[in-house]
Amino acid sequence: MKCYSAFIWLLLLTPHAFAQQQPFVWVDDQDYEPYIYLKTTNEVSGIFHDIMIAVFKKMDIPLSFQLYPWGRAQQLVNDAQADGMITIPTKERLEYLIASDPIIQVSMKVHYNKNNLRSEKISKINSLKQLRPFKVIDYRGDGWAESNLGDYNVAWAPNYTSAVWMIAANRGDIFLDDPISIKYHVKRQLEIRPALSGMLLLITEGENIILSAPHCLLIQKHSKYVSILKEFNTALQEIKDDGEYDKIISKYL
Repeated sequence: MKCYSAFIWLLLLTPHAFAQQQPFVWVDDQDYEPYIYLKTTNEVSGIFHDIMIAVFKKMDIPLSFQLYPWGRAQQLVNDAQADGMITIPTKERLEYLIASDPIIQVSMKVHYNKNNLRSEKISKINSLKQLRPFKVIDYRGDGWAESNLGDYNVAWAPNYTSAVWMIAANRGDIFLDDPISIKYHVKRQLEIRPALSGMLLLITEGENIILSAPHCLLIQKHSKYVSILKEFNTALQEIKDDGEYDKIISKYL
C-alpha cells in the first residue's frame, strides 16, 4: 500500500545544538479530520498538527512528523520506530507508552435536525441505551460505531460527509459524534455548497455528553524523549493560558 507522509524539521535550536539533537518523531493518522489529516496536496493539517508545533516550539525541541494509515502509525510506535502518537491512553497502550495530560477531550453528543418531530426528547438523551428507539446515522469505517452500535437501528452512510447530509435532510434521527468534528464538516460543506446552507444549519447538538475520551501524546517507553513529559505538559498548559490553544481550535471551526 502506498504510504503518504509528510516530514518537517523545526529549526528551534542553534545550528550547532540542532546538529547534535535528533528530532522527536511523531507519527499519526492521515485521515482524522479535523484533528490530523493530509490535504489533497499532501500537506499536513489539523488541530493536533498545530498544537504539536506550538508546544515543541516552546520546548525548543526539534520535531518531525509523518502521517500514515492509522494501523501503520500505531505499529511504528509499538515497534519503537517512532517516538510517539496522539490517541486515547488505553490500558493496553500504557503497557508500552506513557501519556501526557490530555491534548483535547473528545466528547460525543447526539446531533439531530431541529425539525425532527422528536427533537425535544432527542436533546435530553444522556446514555447509549437511550438511542435504541431512534434511527441512528453513522458511516462505514467508523470502527467505534461498527463495534458498539451494530445491534442498533443504524443507517450506514458511505462516508462522514454523507452522514452529515443525511442529518441535514432529516433522513435519520441521530448522528452521535464529537461537536468539533461536526462543526468542522458543516463549515466545509457551507463553503462548498452555500446555496444549501438552510439545510446544514438545521443540525444542532444535544445537551449531554454521552461519551468522552482524552486524546494524549503517548510516548514510547524506550524513546530517548521519554523524560520530556513534564516539560510537554507545562508547555501545553502555557499555550492554553495565553490563548494560542483556543485560536488553534477556532481556526478549524
